[in-house]
Amino acid sequence: MNQKLKLIFIVPLLLAGGCVTHRMDHPVARESIRHGKNPECFRIQDKDPAMHNAVHTARQTVGAFIAALEHPSPTQRAFEVKKTFVQGTEVEHIWLSRVTFSGNRFHGMVDNQPDKIKGLKIGDRVSVNPNEISDWAYVDKGNLVGGYTIRVLYKGLSPERKKELEKENRFHITD
Repeated sequence: MNQKLKLIFIVPLLLAGGCVTHRMDHPVARESIRHGKNPECFRIQDKDPAMHNAVHTARQTVGAFIAALEHPSPTQRAFEVKKTFVQGTEVEHIWLSRVTFSGNRFHGMVDNQPDKIKGLKIGDRVSVNPNEISDWAYVDKGNLVGGYTIRVLYKGLSPERKKELEKENRFHITD
């Protein structure tokens, strides 16, 4: 499979927009409203070590996400996982919202408009195994928890764009 570039769909939290359309009111996967501008796409080299490490960390820590998802505190919200979709040589990483966990699998709704994966649309219900996710995230007390791929992209943003995102999002990214 030719994977020279992977499209990572990340929206302001996904920080900084991201080739997707807004679905409902999910803060992790919601699109940045950038009036008069197209959403940003993030093209990541297949061998990008920071992104590879982010995906590895998400998979290694998924147990903490499952525990929080199954027994959320009153301050925790917006539980989402990112699933890798492959169609021929096309690869997209797309956030799933309204996530549940049963049968040892995550189930959720496609929360970004696919750019390359045909036949998939916002609102489709899909499942993914924990060892196949490319990220997980939720918001606790207004702060991002998880979101490892988001953090990689966030670090590369200009200080101006980081400030813009802080205003747009309903959570903060802390180290």
